[in-house]
Amino acid sequence: MTPLTRRTRLLTAFAAVTATAAAVLVVGPGYETSHVRMRSGTVWLASSQTGEATLVDGAAAEVTAHVPVAEAGTALTVAQRGSAAVVLNRKTGRVSSVDSATERATPPVPVLPASDGLLVLPGPDALHVLDVHSGMTAEVDPATLAPRGEPQRLAEAIRPGSAGIDEHGRVWAIDDTTGDLVWLDRGQRRTRSAATNSGHLAITGGRPVLVDSEHSTAELLDPGTGAVARSVRLAAHTDDTTVITGSAGRAGVLVATGSRGELVSCAFDTGCTEPVQVSSAGAELGSPVEVGRVVVVPDYSTGQATIVDLATSRTVAQRQLFDRPIRFELIARDGIVFFNDPNGSTAGVLDLAGDVKTITKYTEGPTADEATPAPDPLAQATKVDHRMQQPGQGLPGRNSSTPQANPPPRAPETTASIVVRPGNRGVVGDEFELTVLLRPAGTATTRWSFGDGTEAAGATVRHRWHQPGSFTVRTTSALGNGGSAEAEAVVTVVPAEAPPGITRIDVRRPRPVIGESVHFSADTTGRLDRWRWTVSRPGTTTPLITADTPEFDHRFAEPGVYTVSLTVTSGTRTAQSSRQLRVSRGAVKAWGLNNTGQTDVPHTASSGVVAIDAGYEHSLALKADGSVIAWGGQLEVPQEARSGVTAIAAGDNHNLALKADGSVIAWGDNSNGQTTVPPQARHDVIAIAAGGVHSMALKADGSVVVWGDEEFSVPPEALSGVTAIAAGVSHYLALKANGSVIAWGTNWAGQSDVPQEARSGVTAIAAGTAHSLALLPGGSVISWGRPGWPAAAEEPGDEYEVPPAAKAGVTSFSTHFTHNLALKTDGSVVGWGSNAQGEASVPAEYNHGVLAVATGWYYSLVLLEDLE
Repeated sequence: MTPLTRRTRLLTAFAAVTATAAAVLVVGPGYETSHVRMRSGTVWLASSQTGEATLVDGAAAEVTAHVPVAEAGTALTVAQRGSAAVVLNRKTGRVSSVDSATERATPPVPVLPASDGLLVLPGPDALHVLDVHSGMTAEVDPATLAPRGEPQRLAEAIRPGSAGIDEHGRVWAIDDTTGDLVWLDRGQRRTRSAATNSGHLAITGGRPVLVDSEHSTAELLDPGTGAVARSVRLAAHTDDTTVITGSAGRAGVLVATGSRGELVSCAFDTGCTEPVQVSSAGAELGSPVEVGRVVVVPDYSTGQATIVDLATSRTVAQRQLFDRPIRFELIARDGIVFFNDPNGSTAGVLDLAGDVKTITKYTEGPTADEATPAPDPLAQATKVDHRMQQPGQGLPGRNSSTPQANPPPRAPETTASIVVRPGNRGVVGDEFELTVLLRPAGTATTRWSFGDGTEAAGATVRHRWHQPGSFTVRTTSALGNGGSAEAEAVVTVVPAEAPPGITRIDVRRPRPVIGESVHFSADTTGRLDRWRWTVSRPGTTTPLITADTPEFDHRFAEPGVYTVSLTVTSGTRTAQSSRQLRVSRGAVKAWGLNNTGQTDVPHTASSGVVAIDAGYEHSLALKADGSVIAWGGQLEVPQEARSGVTAIAAGDNHNLALKADGSVIAWGDNSNGQTTVPPQARHDVIAIAAGGVHSMALKADGSVVVWGDEEFSVPPEALSGVTAIAAGVSHYLALKANGSVIAWGTNWAGQSDVPQEARSGVTAIAAGTAHSLALLPGGSVISWGRPGWPAAAEEPGDEYEVPPAAKAGVTSFSTHFTHNLALKTDGSVVGWGSNAQGEASVPAEYNHGVLAVATGWYYSLVLLEDLE
């Protein structure tokens, strides 16, 4: 049995604690009742991007208050306690509260040192703040927020997702170093051996439960002694992908296992139910939330939630809450289930019958990506540190939700646009949600006219058209600075009996390789009865794949061109649409210096590869199944990098891999600590970069973490608002959300002197030995610094200048030491710089149908479509 590993579980900690805390506050006995209760059906939610606590009314499905509690882009955790929201600032380690009556925040109080592992647990008569990394815990007065005594060590490190508070205020946890059960009872630390290396703690009915995944048992503990009071054998073995939470209203546990896509409910008096399928095998499931006898299971890998009736062990509904993979929160309060993206603007209410009401917490400001079509944000490939990659060049990873940069001091003229959900076409009587988007964001009062004689006011409104037609929706926003902004959108409404229609077939991802999961869906109109999908080779009549669901997933085994067709039916009428899909082989090719076998591509890299990278004398490839392979003069790939990896980065003599749970693993040379991954890089990482003797990670909150060469620390401007990173031999680059590049580290050749043209509008970056590259709109590459070694006396010649072919139409690039490769939109590659081993001269047979490029020490790699 594989034990539950710390890295796999780490990112579920915050969601697990949030869900558990919410459940305890609803049903947990022993809590103070003298406090004024919040209005029934309201909840405080975290809005980290704006630094606010947001109050949402569940019955009306609307925002009723925004309360600033921190700087924009600050990682926040919000918990409920009576009438107040408890806000934990993980960037500063300070706690504040917001009262729902006054809607004002108290001054923040320091509790523990800043850490991305901070949790807050509201108890019956105290607040407890924990750091899962250091194992420290501190008690806080709930009224004044004043610390009670000094912080104390509960454990060497707390196992993520395994901390909770019982009905009497005892804090319980699993020590991740020893595996022991530890708890605080009236300030005294107590401990006992858990007799397992894979224990998991949950709180059920105010009592602690120890789940032993190794022996498939759950034990209800005596809160006073920690002894086993009752036990139940789990219906199935748990594994690394399992998330366990306590049942809200009875003595039991909820077990969600992503590797099988199943939910099991176990009670200490009746045993375990039969598994209920809530997702596909291999899903990343979050902490289940229970309301009465109904359970909602979040699926981070799809952005969906599945509602299960425990009485019948059947699925009630499955709903798409977000349009992408994302680690969202589920919070149950007063019988209402709220969902929230703490790092984005989307929240909402999920009815237990399956009705979804989406709420826009705030209007987001503009980004560079809004001006032009953006690549799939899930795609990562080659060196994911260089840019947000093009579709078809990497494994889908976790949602980044990177906070956007603050508007520049000189605000441009405000413009407005209208976002219509679920789309601009619908049926008479359907409800539409319409949001005005101001660029840049600001305070405004908006009036709406819907083209049917009716009007409304607000940033987000809902409307139904009761007659068919094309309606022009208009908004007029009165701005806080005295100006105004107007916008228009057309919504087409067809009769309920109108024939079905297909407006678009959507394929995610549009440029897959064999073995990679592809998601198929469509935008349709009319009230549909049936869907019929077929996927076939052109010129053939027998389909290779069929599906009768609105959406489906498939992994292709052979490269080539496929025809995807959809037929939808409404009554006796049908509509049909088709599109073509290219599936690549994903084959790695190499040329140049081969002194350690770095260009001897193994057979395993001849197909199914989604990303590549090159180091000093070794090569890396990432397969569609999430495994890493390596060849050349580098250490063997560790076991933990043979599954679940979403991105890779090769340094001179070390490697990094980013796991699907947002943790970084490293191997190879550690002479400067470059493979000693710090705690900050074990959670919430969205991109990685490996340099000469240093490593970099980009966090979901837009901050950069570095380790290895300790000569250079991260500058303040790289601690927020960063969207991409790159590591040179001894210098660092970071790309800000506003398109500017910042650089630090060595500068003996000017590689860290960012030119004026790279201080705005940049879309991608790369760092070499002594030079840097940036990509501008239109696909133009610019370069600064001087390629070569510090000892090189001569100035670089014309061969180091960016060639005309790389000044337009480039989509991505790679650089190492003295040569560069740039990938063009037509699938060709441009090489320039040093060519001592032919590394910059792309062989003709490798210069078409290219998906990704990578440069090493006098050698090069490409990833090819290879459709034949």
